[in-house]
Amino acid sequence: MEEKTRKKRKAYYVLAGIVSILLVLFIGVYYTLTSLNRTGTEIVDGEAVLPPEEELESIEGTPEDIDEDYIYEVKDPESEAIYRKIPIDENVFNVLLVGSDVRGDEEGNGRSDSMMLVSYNRETSDIRIVSFMRDTWIAIPNREWNRINAAYAFGGIGLAVNTVNENFELDIQNYAIVEFEGLKSIVDTLGGIEVKLTKAEIRKINSAGAGDRIPLEEGIYTLNGEQVLIHSRNRSTGDGDFGRTRRQRDVMTGILAKMKETLNPVKLTRFITESLKYVDTNLKADTLFTLGLEVLGSGSSGLSQARVPFDDTWRYADKGGRSVVTIDLEENRRLLYEYLYEEKND
Repeated sequence: MEEKTRKKRKAYYVLAGIVSILLVLFIGVYYTLTSLNRTGTEIVDGEAVLPPEEELESIEGTPEDIDEDYIYEVKDPESEAIYRKIPIDENVFNVLLVGSDVRGDEEGNGRSDSMMLVSYNRETSDIRIVSFMRDTWIAIPNREWNRINAAYAFGGIGLAVNTVNENFELDIQNYAIVEFEGLKSIVDTLGGIEVKLTKAEIRKINSAGAGDRIPLEEGIYTLNGEQVLIHSRNRSTGDGDFGRTRRQRDVMTGILAKMKETLNPVKLTRFITESLKYVDTNLKADTLFTLGLEVLGSGSSGLSQARVPFDDTWRYADKGGRSVVTIDLEENRRLLYEYLYEEKND
């Protein structure tokens, strides 16, 4: 009888010890993550007014200047608040991801060199990645028509979010801004990511001398942070901005796939802590951890990607001697809604 009592007492102490260790770990993770929380851009009630629609003259063929960099020089740009939106679907969590390419002594908001919507469906565990092409001619709320990437230069992330929401009737309230240089460290923290490359893309990466040379054969390769940065910035290899945005979606897909494949709760905490050094976001670190656990714990590997404008919904046009991409806005709204809220990944 005494022997049974001793065994029960020993089992109790072991269990209590395990619970205590887990509790200490949980408290440590909680305080580590909450200490990283930031205020972020304010979300307010307000009304965005879109300027009247513009009709532009079409251009036949591919314009020579369509891949040129247009840098919007705005001194002391006003950082706007995000207008509050009612969620379209409580199960769909949308984040606007902006890649800011600030180089050298540049100040201010920099260039919105990439703009992607990352959408996570908590019911189906599907993740959708949507690029917005930077030359898309769009209505900037409370301003005038311009390229979509001008919104970030003129009014910071708040105006970028409002521009996407108002034109495409979305409900984005969260954002993440990643400087391209920080992308290197994020990828290296993961130990590199897998990306499918064409021969032309391999030549571009190899010519920069970043890391080991990649065999000149189309296929899937593990890239380090510097190679990913070169690949993401590549505008000269095939299809102009269409190819560039596809490459950036491929990189984002590779990052998410590597996270899902290699991270456990402890590694996830370290990854979030390290990544937030290079990311400006209004998402709380503990929210990122919770979402990360959901993604890691889901059985789905549903990662898919799309582009705005969708195929057959756009044309090249001229605006004051500059080449832009005009889109069928109503059709793109419909297709984007269908993609985010109605389709299911295989």
